[in-house]
Amino acid sequence: MQILSILIDVVVPVFLVAAVGYAWAKRDKPFDPTFVSLMVTVVGTPCLVIDSISKSNLQPSALGTMALAAVLCHFAALGVGYVVLKILRQPMNVYLPSMTFANTGNMGLPLTLFAFGEAGLALSIGYFTLASLLNFGLGQAIASKNFSPMAILKMPLVWAILLAMVLVTTGLHLPRTIERAMGILGGLTVPLMLVSLGFSLARLKIASLKRGVILSLVRLLGGFAIGWAVGWALGLEGLALGVVVTQSSMPSAVYNYMFAARFGNAEEEVAGMVILSTLLSLIFLPWFLSTVM
Repeated sequence: MQILSILIDVVVPVFLVAAVGYAWAKRDKPFDPTFVSLMVTVVGTPCLVIDSISKSNLQPSALGTMALAAVLCHFAALGVGYVVLKILRQPMNVYLPSMTFANTGNMGLPLTLFAFGEAGLALSIGYFTLASLLNFGLGQAIASKNFSPMAILKMPLVWAILLAMVLVTTGLHLPRTIERAMGILGGLTVPLMLVSLGFSLARLKIASLKRGVILSLVRLLGGFAIGWAVGWALGLEGLALGVVVTQSSMPSAVYNYMFAARFGNAEEEVAGMVILSTLLSLIFLPWFLSTVM
């Protein structure tokens, strides 16, 4: 009964919002994914980070713990993915990013919000921030076989988290007018992420079903096991443990497909993994969440 309740109350609402974007794409309605991506990346997410963290009353140590957990989870996933791909004799630059970097934004943030409330969302943003930096830094480096530190420094998210940490540690507040504007803009982020996810999935195609299912299961089940292992190693419990396990268990991020397409890394193969891991997560996420709720 608990798993069914979680499915109906937490997981299905996320997929229903994403379904709006999917249906929009299938009906060929006007939609500019570049504009939405930029709006979320440059405006919405930085505002959400500043607004949520500055109002959360979380201690900097709690956010630091989430950041450390994110780093440990990603490097563990990187190791697991490397071993699996070596065994299967698959190219690292094609599949390793998708096995390492999960959809901690489009799906992770709304799921943790619905499952754990505003306090869970604030912790989840700490995890998501580091995950995004690693995805755009290390993930893009694996796909392109070239690392550029300047690409990370140019991300508005970096400066948003720095400002949020200054506000949290000093107790300072932004002017009320700016705070309210950031709250409005930050509120756009989760819905836009989900609609954009659905739209993107509608445009992707599965190239290899068998390989995609195998690698997707490694991403989901491996991520779940890694989340629990990292949580245990750091002595996490309650909300913190729930957020880490949930975020670590997310399907492959859509950005992995974008990087594959950009650098010519068999993008249809990566697209298949993004789609299949997202669909399979509908089956596994209620069970994953039932272990931490």
